[in-house]
Amino acid sequence: MNAPAVPRAAATVVVLREAEAAFGEPFELLLLRREAGASFVAGAHVFPGGQVDEDDSLLAEGRGSEPAARVAAVRELVEEAGVLLARADRRWATAAEAEAVRDGLAAGASFASLLGERGLRPALEAVVPLAHIVTPASEPRRFDTRFFAAELPAGQLARHDGSEMDELVWLAPRRALEQALAGEVALLPPTWMAILRLMPFASLADALAWAVARPIERAEPHTGRDGETRTVTFPGPPLLAGLPGGEPPPLVCFALEPGRPWRPLTDLGRR
Repeated sequence: MNAPAVPRAAATVVVLREAEAAFGEPFELLLLRREAGASFVAGAHVFPGGQVDEDDSLLAEGRGSEPAARVAAVRELVEEAGVLLARADRRWATAAEAEAVRDGLAAGASFASLLGERGLRPALEAVVPLAHIVTPASEPRRFDTRFFAAELPAGQLARHDGSEMDELVWLAPRRALEQALAGEVALLPPTWMAILRLMPFASLADALAWAVARPIERAEPHTGRDGETRTVTFPGPPLLAGLPGGEPPPLVCFALEPGRPWRPLTDLGRR
């Protein structure tokens, strides 16, 4: 029997913005759709993110894996969605600076040099830990992924990259899950879990304050198979513990059937 694959360090960021009052929702989150020809999870709606690389560790100034993951989340966000979580002194990067950094990354320049040329630094303090999920040991392709949350900086506009991603949408957490249940968007189980963490909050500020105050525990789901149906089961605690709305279920299970996107088998209505 082969040893489990070693998980690769990765990061993803849930970008939040205040919702228009007319929508009746407190805030929205950003989702990108992976283009149909993608080699990995084609057609799924995901948060911006990717693997942590060596340059991310250098920008984190050797402070460990979690700061390096924050840098990776910032870098991947500007690459995939054109949003730059960086500051020059007390001001946020402008939309024009975000576009220039994105173009520079596409041309092969290093993230550190592109920021340095503009007097910018990654705003790691604005990237708040949300969850830490490791791909099950049974999977051949594994990631050790840190999930973060961040507010969209004023004056910046998110745009998908047109290559890896072919659509960008803003949805309130509840609406995102409703569309997933209706088959209108395809969410991966970790994306479901991250959205469930945010859904109970009445304001963006409350959601971020809760995330800052909560300790993050590493969670590894388990996989199974029933005929052609695949399942992934997460522990309810620690991923959903401490949220408003009562105690979480002990387990949260999702199923993937041929020709259908992932769907929950656990009743999530209480959230």
